[in-house]
Amino acid sequence: MAAVEIPGGHGLALPLRAGQAVRVVNTHGTQVVDTWALALGDTSEYLSVEHTRRMQFSLFPKLGEPFYSNRRTKMLLLEEDSFPGQHDTLFACCDKWLYQHYNCAPGHRSCRDNFLQAVFAAGFDATSVPNPVNLWMHIPVHDSARISIETPLSRPGDHVKLRALIDTLVVFSACPMDVVPINGPDLAPKPVHVEVVG
Repeated sequence: MAAVEIPGGHGLALPLRAGQAVRVVNTHGTQVVDTWALALGDTSEYLSVEHTRRMQFSLFPKLGEPFYSNRRTKMLLLEEDSFPGQHDTLFACCDKWLYQHYNCAPGHRSCRDNFLQAVFAAGFDATSVPNPVNLWMHIPVHDSARISIETPLSRPGDHVKLRALIDTLVVFSACPMDVVPINGPDLAPKPVHVEVVG
């Protein structure tokens, strides 16, 4: 398929058959992409960052390593990664309650809503939202075991390629955060591009 744009602040779900891969491009740099995967055969099985950290004994995903499901199934392989930094697996996705905490107006877009809307638009349903892999989110872990939100290190054109190891529905959200500089100092969510590749 040709590359598809995900507008800044919006989401998209794509089915992948085992062996297919998706390339995600940080077109303008700085944009965080919350990423999930659900098993097509049983969507109660999902990519679990908690289980992945346990299986890999690492806080952050590494090139050539798989992401595991909540049933410890290998779901996706991080096959390519041009980014020199780390992708976050510690933060939950933004949601309406976070924006309420920041005193935003009701109806602010969120990654949680993007996930639910994208899954439904793809013909599936979900009642809960797993914790995502936050591609390009810069959340360093300090010596004191504290974490912080920092401006992105990603560059225009940085990309990852994720290969499906089982039939899966991958879900992306170009994070709508515009209160803290997760998506850059201009606080402006930007579009990204995705493409299913061989």
